[in-house]
Amino acid sequence: MHFTRARQWGIILSGGEGTRLQHFIKRIYGFVRPKQYCSIVGTRSMLRHTLDRARSLMPRERILTIVNRSHLREVQTQLQGQPPATIIVQPCGRETVNGILLPLLHIYRRDPHAIVGIFPSDHFIWDEARFMRYVAGAFQFAGMHSNSVVLLGSHPSSIEPGYGWIEKNEPVQNPWNLTVYRIRRFWEKPDLSTSQILFRDGCVCNTLVMAASASSLLSIFRATVPETFTILNDITKVTDTAEKENLLNLIYPALPSLNFSKAVLETCTEYLHVLEMRDVYWSDWGEECRVLRDVERLHLKIHGSIEPGSPERKAENGPGQFQGTRLP
Repeated sequence: MHFTRARQWGIILSGGEGTRLQHFIKRIYGFVRPKQYCSIVGTRSMLRHTLDRARSLMPRERILTIVNRSHLREVQTQLQGQPPATIIVQPCGRETVNGILLPLLHIYRRDPHAIVGIFPSDHFIWDEARFMRYVAGAFQFAGMHSNSVVLLGSHPSSIEPGYGWIEKNEPVQNPWNLTVYRIRRFWEKPDLSTSQILFRDGCVCNTLVMAASASSLLSIFRATVPETFTILNDITKVTDTAEKENLLNLIYPALPSLNFSKAVLETCTEYLHVLEMRDVYWSDWGEECRVLRDVERLHLKIHGSIEPGSPERKAENGPGQFQGTRLP
């Protein structure tokens, strides 16, 4: 496949409810809101950060965001300016297999030769420009290796038992001098002792940010989750918009909730590569302890109304912006 930026598409995963962070968000805002729609630090929400990063590589009409119907009020505010066709509404949350597959099928219908980047919307990244250079490299590699899925792997600064880990295999030569490896094995949220071994052995954390051709990703879905693939593939083939929506409302809530890393990635390592990042700080802000750790370590200021004297306020000991990168 000949690589061209005109074939680059993006999928932003914004369908989670953020239940693990709800108590923390309520202390900040005074009410519960999914974390991706929150400005935890700075003035932009995590979703807006993700969208702005993606738009540095591709135009807005080629960035699809999957959201839950219950999020539409937030979506109308935060995705203003995005073409309506780029907002994919799922009737309810059904984990990351469905959250990736549904918009991926929409992209494939529009551009069968697309190279697709996947971007979770609840990650904290510093610095963003350098991170997106790695994403651009993943697009290049995936465009020239049409059967490969390229994941971005992050070196953790400490033991992270709540993360998925990637055990690297042999390196892969490439004309861009990217540090790319084949993948020997995935370790999805191993226990603490296993995490310590993986950390010591130089394994990397799975960011779930990836690039691949739409056709190769769909082939992997077809092989690993054939029933879900067939159902969603048939629904997205329907040309009548009202009929398609009715079918989705009827069938989607009954689909199984499947984790993409466990159901798909762990079962097809022969097609996977990892692009190693060494000079970017990445963190999945799914846990309050991670948010507070990063706020304190990087001298950030938490948005909102946490009570004075709380541990969170004590962490607010900096200027509220990164040095050398764009936060607000």
